[in-house]
Amino acid sequence: MRHEKPVLILTAHFGEGHIQTAETLADKFRKQGLRVYICDLYGEAYPAIHSLAQNLLKKGYSKFGTPIYKAFYYGTDKLSSKGLSYFYQHLGKKRLLKLVETYSPSFIVTTFPLHVAPYLRLRPSFNIPTYTVITDYCAHPLWIHPMIEKYYVASEHVKRTLLFYGVENKRIIVSGLPIRSAFQRTNENHYIHFGLSPERKTVTLMGGGLGLIPNIEPILTSLSLKHDVQAAVVCGKNEQLYSHLKKSIKSPNVHIYGYVSQIAKLYSLTDCLITKSGALSLTEAASYKLPIIIFKPAPGQENENANYFFQKGAALTYTSDKDFLENIDRCLYDKNTRDSLSRKVYSVYKEHACTSIVNNILRHDHQKSYSFEGRM
Repeated sequence: MRHEKPVLILTAHFGEGHIQTAETLADKFRKQGLRVYICDLYGEAYPAIHSLAQNLLKKGYSKFGTPIYKAFYYGTDKLSSKGLSYFYQHLGKKRLLKLVETYSPSFIVTTFPLHVAPYLRLRPSFNIPTYTVITDYCAHPLWIHPMIEKYYVASEHVKRTLLFYGVENKRIIVSGLPIRSAFQRTNENHYIHFGLSPERKTVTLMGGGLGLIPNIEPILTSLSLKHDVQAAVVCGKNEQLYSHLKKSIKSPNVHIYGYVSQIAKLYSLTDCLITKSGALSLTEAASYKLPIIIFKPAPGQENENANYFFQKGAALTYTSDKDFLENIDRCLYDKNTRDSLSRKVYSVYKEHACTSIVNNILRHDHQKSYSFEGRM
């Protein structure tokens, strides 16, 4: 049987979403009885460059780094058709060949734009199917390669983008984004776990895995004055932010957390979520029907994700601190606003995305294997 061979998932540590998607898919494949190996291809192939790129990613959220990343994201959109993709598909080649030699995978799944795997299919000895899961509500041209077997995308909007760039309709599956199995609604009460009060409305603020939350202190000061509101601030892996807020914010109505591994439990208590526009974070929030206010998004995929949710009426934004606080009040106290946001954000969510992706890949791979064996 073809599936006696393992699955190789290629990803990259540029944002938590790519890694989370890889781990979520790996868990589902393992439940189907397959062996799975996850590889951060660039991190393993170029550790020194990878470390530098991680630092640039963090700086990309600063006022100095933002225009640089904007130029990169939208500039490579134009350059991708002029040779960048050709260069890009060679990155990590030596490391991937070693992985294939070691594991002999049945197929490869990518959760980051990595073109070396489909490119190597041009070699007769390396005809390993590659499937790609696009981890945003937008699609940059760098995701696209003619030798990718299938693309699994978040929405019809992403599908239309791929069609515009010349991808065949039959290669695109609108699956939704796969989120962790922990994001299933339960009736459990987690207030004690987080030290929160069930008598207060909970506003959760989070800035992604890096915990990058700009100008948060005035907002927390204003929220702390509301007698029926408590703020839960998730700093993620940003230890500097965590230490600073623990020292500077003394209100009993403001709770500061570092990295929260079981964020679904906190979502179950949340009445209004304030967050960056990472696609996985937005999808996880959508699974809980949470009213969302999106921080001013960084240029690039975060901006495109945010625009998609704004166009769907599935999230609010703001132009000033006063506007920000007014939108929080609308989410907490205006039933029409709250119900509309909950309904529209949930319409974005596709509940069985992970199962759909894994089953479709396995079914397609089996059909290809059967067809190949039939020609022998």
